[in-house]
Amino acid sequence: MTTTDRATDQWDVFISYAREDYIQAKDLHDALLECVTADGRAPRIYLDVSRTGTPVGADWQNFLEDALENTRHVVALYSPTYFDKDVCQWELHEAYKLRLTRNIGLVPLLMDPNAAKKVPYGLNRINWIPTSRPRWIDEVREALGLSTAVARPDLRFGTPAGDVVAGHTLPPLTVTAAPAGAAAGPAQGTVTLAAQPSGIELTGTLTVPLTDGAAVFGDLAFPAAAAEVRLVATAPGCTPATSAPFQVRAPREQPSWDVADRLVLEVRGRPVFFPDGRTLAVLDGRRLSVHTWTGSSYESGGTAELRDRPRLWARGRDCLAVADWSGRVVLAWPDGRTQIRDLPPAEGTRLNVPGALSFDGDTLYVGMWSGSVWAFGAPERVLRHPAGVQVLAADGERLLVGGLDGQLTDYAAGRSVAAHTLESVLLGIARVGDFALVVGEQRVHRLDLTRRQLLQVTQPVTAVTGALPGGELTAIVDAKGQGVCFDVELAVRVGFRTVPGAELAGSALGGRLLVVEHPDGSHALVRDGRTTYVRPHPLAVSPDGDRAVVSDGRRLLMLPVAELGGEGTPA
Repeated sequence: MTTTDRATDQWDVFISYAREDYIQAKDLHDALLECVTADGRAPRIYLDVSRTGTPVGADWQNFLEDALENTRHVVALYSPTYFDKDVCQWELHEAYKLRLTRNIGLVPLLMDPNAAKKVPYGLNRINWIPTSRPRWIDEVREALGLSTAVARPDLRFGTPAGDVVAGHTLPPLTVTAAPAGAAAGPAQGTVTLAAQPSGIELTGTLTVPLTDGAAVFGDLAFPAAAAEVRLVATAPGCTPATSAPFQVRAPREQPSWDVADRLVLEVRGRPVFFPDGRTLAVLDGRRLSVHTWTGSSYESGGTAELRDRPRLWARGRDCLAVADWSGRVVLAWPDGRTQIRDLPPAEGTRLNVPGALSFDGDTLYVGMWSGSVWAFGAPERVLRHPAGVQVLAADGERLLVGGLDGQLTDYAAGRSVAAHTLESVLLGIARVGDFALVVGEQRVHRLDLTRRQLLQVTQPVTAVTGALPGGELTAIVDAKGQGVCFDVELAVRVGFRTVPGAELAGSALGGRLLVVEHPDGSHALVRDGRTTYVRPHPLAVSPDGDRAVVSDGRRLLMLPVAELGGEGTPA
């Protein structure tokens, strides 16, 4: 049986290389995509960018083994570093065994003459192709059964960009790649987008892989208004495409404050909804005021003063809590009552910073960096965790405490019953059914509280800077403004893109609706992964996703969320 007899192959070429040689490997990858196979299609080429197992949560060795067993040829890039890498040695020896058992082609490329002395004895019998030869790429094409493409596939834009608003995420944009005169496109490759004329900024994921001949861009946005904008799509081996011109318009000031039936509060500051979705707490500087909903209007309730900048917010079953950097905690109820408590520093420490807040019903627990855990209203602390507190989850007499040492400790009735090593930086925790989800800077950790089994998965974005754990979806965002929302099974349900340095300021509808605060103080509403509304002042959304409160810097306006873009009146 020859390699062309295996119709079930997923790949035509598997490129085996050391991380240090990625640029050469990518150049080879792009050059081979300029070719066609014997049946006239673009070759399917496996290039593992991460070098550590491609899919999130997949066993890298099983994944690579499957890719090797389902390829027609393996191209090994011999370099001095190639033979120092365990994964490269494993791939090379697996390819050699498959060459003998399944007739897979093994094509070594000698990238550096110094690498020749490192080739294992058993593999010296396989001739390599030195890249110092003038026409070495032609030899590689011939060895792989590829030929130069006669007609380059054409890139084509799908539906027009439509109504584009600065700061708002565009609807998903599709670019297809198809050979001239044919409907089907190549199965592999990447498409890259850029904006013209030069100087117009385009944000989002600008390079997307082709899947069945189509690349879908789902998080594009233009930060500023511009006229006569065009998008240019390029891909290796394809004829570039340019979109029809369109305008990026500035967002209209919306909604109107002058409509008679609008509910306006003559207060300024940052609004925060209580769990009932009606009562509001407003933080103006360090003064927190409660505004109780009477059924037709708001009535001013109690007030409380913070001593420092707010650090943490939390909602209970009915009440709301805020803690500042000094250790002062304010608890507020929908009827306007407030209670203040200044938590004392631990003995022998001067640093008195709250690390986490957690409600069990309406009982508030406060965990401090010093390691003290307090129940609000109790005369003394309920727990002393020597490693300090980064994250905290309370449920009856059971407390889950993530320490500054990166360990998650399970306490029952004040006694440690289990401990799990996570990572040094922990950003948030949520109890979801029988599981606890802990978001770290590098990984997501899911603890089965019944079986005490721990599952750890690498984050689908770069080092995470913010997290909003939720009951249905947990949202995370990195320093570049790229974020995702995932469920308790750690499956990514929504991806979104915001500006670099943005922070997650609130969520609703179980995490499907997000409020994002930009570094300049403006706020944005992200709905199902798309930014649909941007405002220069604070914005809050009720937990049920029905109502929103927006500020103009002097007062607050209550209105339906549907009017903030995406549905109803366009923003």
